[in-house]
Amino acid sequence: MERLYSKGVFKMKRVSFIVLFLSCFFLSCEKEDEFKIPVDVSFQVDMQREQTSGSSIRFTEGHVILSSFEFKGDREQAESVHFEKEYKQGLYTLFSPNQNIGELKFQVPQGNYNRITIGFETFENDDSDDNQGGSGLLVKGMYRSSGGAELPLILELQSSEDFEVVAKSLFDGNQIILKRETPTAATIRLNPFYWFQAVPSSYLENAEVVQRNGVATILISEEVNEDIYEIVVSRFNKGAEVVFAY
Repeated sequence: MERLYSKGVFKMKRVSFIVLFLSCFFLSCEKEDEFKIPVDVSFQVDMQREQTSGSSIRFTEGHVILSSFEFKGDREQAESVHFEKEYKQGLYTLFSPNQNIGELKFQVPQGNYNRITIGFETFENDDSDDNQGGSGLLVKGMYRSSGGAELPLILELQSSEDFEVVAKSLFDGNQIILKRETPTAATIRLNPFYWFQAVPSSYLENAEVVQRNGVATILISEEVNEDIYEIVVSRFNKGAEVVFAY
């Protein structure tokens, strides 16, 4: 009788263990599936427009042509997320805080991200004519000289340039929380004021002026005003941010 009782207890323990194991297994699967649920994330591209104090330049408009986009994210409770997208013909994007870009809308697995890094590369264009639409990066503005005269200013990038920016949240600092029920918008914002901050005022005062569409213009490119161009390009990455809002 005692032996039968022992066998019964053993069977019950084994059944309990199996039930517990299966419960944990299915719970684990549900947890894994939860972190695979996608969140719609839309990226916009803009530039800093508010003029900084003491700046002799104000920026008005521009565009970037992307040849590639990369997302890298580290999550607290699940595996990292990494994907890339190439735009072989170039993705032309006007600087705008409101423009929705279908080719920059992605489904990203939900979760608490400790770090998200956004990388992108500008499109290289060997065509050096006056077709500004072909420039990988173009920023337009106005320069005011010490004498009060104003001249149009154009920064033009024909070669490719790599950007890599650690993103931040509008609310949570470097931690970015993506949830299925909360569509998210992220803004890539370039800051030309920062780029030009290190340019000595004498360089701009004495900058070469060219005719662009019949208008005297300060053109900054690889071939014109190269000294200014090199300073500006060296500050590209630090003068960029990516902000998530949800």
